Amino acid sequence: MYALQPSGYHPTESNWQDYHHFTSSQLPGSVRPWLLDRGSLTQRLIKSSRGQFKVQVLKQQWQRPRLSEATLLGMQHREMAIIREVALLCGGQPWVFARSVMPASSLVGRLRRLRKFNDSSLGEMLFRDPSMQRHPFQIASIEGNSSQLPASLQQETTLWGRRCRFELATKPIMVSEIFLPAFKP
Repeated sequence: MYALQPSGYHPTESNWQDYHHFTSSQLPGSVRPWLLDRGSLTQRLIKSSRGQFKVQVLKQQWQRPRLSEATLLGMQHREMAIIREVALLCGGQPWVFARSVMPASSLVGRLRRLRKFNDSSLGEMLFRDPSMQRHPFQIASIEGNSSQLPASLQQETTLWGRRCRFELATKPIMVSEIFLPAFKP
């Protein structure tokens, strides 16, 4: 099922900031509308790729989240979460790297189904849930060779990403999305 990773907090996290800290001129024009869009990224990617969309699960396991992720989710100090990392492929190319943090305390009741999510789109499920509430975005500029990215997706260029806290039936889940160089909507 899931490997248990006792990894602690990540020492070199990006400086995620509320989206209001950025002026529109600070955000690259190619990704600005995507970083700030409040709709479903999955639906936009499906449309932009003319249906050539696929979720590729890179890793899904129980572990402790990074410090800023735990803070954003209001998690207790040693609380575990399912960390799910995926590449969102469009036309066979990885356009977005997504990391989801689902605290153990959120994976109860009807949300228990998220423990076995496989290669389905989490975004699609989030936007279908009538109880879903989305908090404001945080945005970061991320070094392409950051250890926050899997080695297979590391780049030489600076990347942009967004993350936010969702609540489903008042239970928090965090999703971060980093736009990769192949992203060409």
